[in-house]
Amino acid sequence: MRRSPLPVLLALGLALSACGGGGGKNQAGGNTKSTTSSTAPDKVQGQVASYDLAAGAPTRFILGLFNEAKGPVGYGTVPFTFYFLGETSAGAAQPGPTATAGYLPLPGSPPPPADTSKPVYLPTSERGVYGADVTFDKPGFWGVSVTVDLGGPQKVDTAFKVLPKHTVPYVGDPAVPSQNLTVTTPGAAPESVDSRASATTPVPDPELHQTTVAQALSEHRPVVLVISTPTYCVSLFCGPVTDMIQGLAKDYANRARFIHIEVWKDYKAQQLNDAAKEWIARTPDQDINEPWVFLIGADGKITARFDNVVTRGELEPLIQKLPVMK
Repeated sequence: MRRSPLPVLLALGLALSACGGGGGKNQAGGNTKSTTSSTAPDKVQGQVASYDLAAGAPTRFILGLFNEAKGPVGYGTVPFTFYFLGETSAGAAQPGPTATAGYLPLPGSPPPPADTSKPVYLPTSERGVYGADVTFDKPGFWGVSVTVDLGGPQKVDTAFKVLPKHTVPYVGDPAVPSQNLTVTTPGAAPESVDSRASATTPVPDPELHQTTVAQALSEHRPVVLVISTPTYCVSLFCGPVTDMIQGLAKDYANRARFIHIEVWKDYKAQQLNDAAKEWIARTPDQDINEPWVFLIGADGKITARFDNVVTRGELEPLIQKLPVMK
């Protein structure tokens, strides 16, 4: 198992603050405060924020844009132009699909500016990504080109890899019937249930820690599943996303079971929870990324999957379509 460097680069580039919503800490154990730098290059850069891109079916592609001298970029829309590079990132570019990407603010972000019609530089306390659905017709290395107008056009190009198949369960796959830890699991350490808890701090987000995925599936209940580690999150997005799921759990408790799986059983020992392994670390050499959110239907099949950043605006309409549970 290894932690992917991509979320670290994204988090640093977007100049984010702390990862643990509700008072969490970063993976070094302390809260962080980031600022732009007067000596940094005045240039817009991009970082792919997607975790598990694969060829074949439409997939959600997300990209963070930032300027180290002026801050993160957000709002409006930006054009994505994709090109295939081949088996290495140094190959000759072949034209690929295009898409118009909208802005996805991280849950818990401050209110948007008065004018959200065009991209702008944001305060460093704000963060998010641009996202669009795209289909890659073959595996290998791809590139994306983005032109963003911030008082003048700036072009960003970055490369990424597309796999032959997904390594994390995808839409249409059967959900894993995990026996995840809950607040009533005998002998479970509080921090193994949620990394923000301890012997003296109760498990937060109580609605997310009442049942197992296996139990919900056996009852033919829809499930909204978040897999995250709010205290040790590499991407820094776990806390806000987990808290957003908790808010949905309070509002839609009659539509689905809402469940959180903590990534780490013992972070110091680098020991994963078994349920997290079953979902996001299926092979010994697989990159460990977080957070993930899955929507599972009453038939036990995955109907939607979101990696890294997911907004209430993306999830809520899908939950509202679920029938009220008897």
